[in-house]
Amino acid sequence: MSEIKRTLVNVHSKLTVVSDTPVQPGKTYPLSVLDHAMGLHTLHIVFYYRYQRDHDHNRAGSASDLGRLRESLADVLSYYPPVTGRLMKGDDDGNWVVKCNDAGVRVLKAKVNTTLDEWLRSADGSDERDLTVWDDMPEEDLHIWSPFRIQVCFINNHMSPQNLRLGPAWMLGWDHAI
Repeated sequence: MSEIKRTLVNVHSKLTVVSDTPVQPGKTYPLSVLDHAMGLHTLHIVFYYRYQRDHDHNRAGSASDLGRLRESLADVLSYYPPVTGRLMKGDDDGNWVVKCNDAGVRVLKAKVNTTLDEWLRSADGSDERDLTVWDDMPEEDLHIWSPFRIQVCFINNHMSPQNLRLGPAWMLGWDHAI
């Protein structure tokens, strides 16, 4: 009998963050030879950190936390317009290009039902994959598929008085596919 794996990571919302500065209409960036060679590979990065909140009564994962992240990300995306674009086949040679269309970066918000210390003690590679988001590249409708995604996981810190003292923890999963 097979065992059903339960994840401690529960994604509960999805949004799109766009750049503060619009991109020049029709702008495209061709992918490099290295980009094409690495086409079947993805990069998944997870950052773990704790932060001290301004007010102890605010909960981790509140709207203000996500609002600050969205504002900062929107500003940074102004400097890197290809990140907000979508992949498409180029007209000249059929190679992939990034069409800059201000479509934005996908951001997912999740909760992790454990403490950061417990997660770091017990999580394995399979568990950590749940901290990053992955969508297979569709064969059609590439104009809606975001090759760059961020998942923000808020740790349930109500389980440990120690975590309450240290402040909430975030896990930031970053995923980029070409």
